[in-house]
Amino acid sequence: MSREHPAENSELDTRLAALPRELAPARDLWPGIAASIAQQRARPAAPQRRWPLALAAGVAVAAVAGLIGWQAPRDASFAPAVTASEALRQANFAMPQGDQYRATRAELEETYRERLQLLAPATRARVEQDLAAIRAANADIRRALAANPESPVLNRLLESSWQQEFDLFTTVAATTEPAALRTRT
Repeated sequence: MSREHPAENSELDTRLAALPRELAPARDLWPGIAASIAQQRARPAAPQRRWPLALAAGVAVAAVAGLIGWQAPRDASFAPAVTASEALRQANFAMPQGDQYRATRAELEETYRERLQLLAPATRARVEQDLAAIRAANADIRRALAANPESPVLNRLLESSWQQEFDLFTTVAATTEPAALRTRT
């Protein structure tokens, strides 16, 4: 960078000092701003109609993936070799019990329950049906695991059902989040 001469700085300082300190707009802008804000507040929020379809599509994709995994060939060339210790580890198909997991799950489910009340009654009923279907699938998978604890497919399906439940909770929480919070991110 080149250093400017003091004479050039003083000329600039003089010109800057000659500028007016305040400049009033040609017209008062506030009435238009206030009217725009009032109009936005008076306008009802557009309902979120896409997310139930997205939720249903997600559940459908998960179901199809589960069916494909369930129908996968049971040929020995496709089955991974499972040692006795791995089979015992896989046989523990209880819900994770870590403190952080339980705290996160409880907080997420509480938010889900609160936000669920913000949905239209028909949508709320559909979401509750989806949650019941996920939990029923989870119970079915647990029963199947009791009979076949070594099954890697059933273990993956159980993990998937937990993830689907979390996804449902987060989808409801995210889609019912106030618009002001959604636009900040």
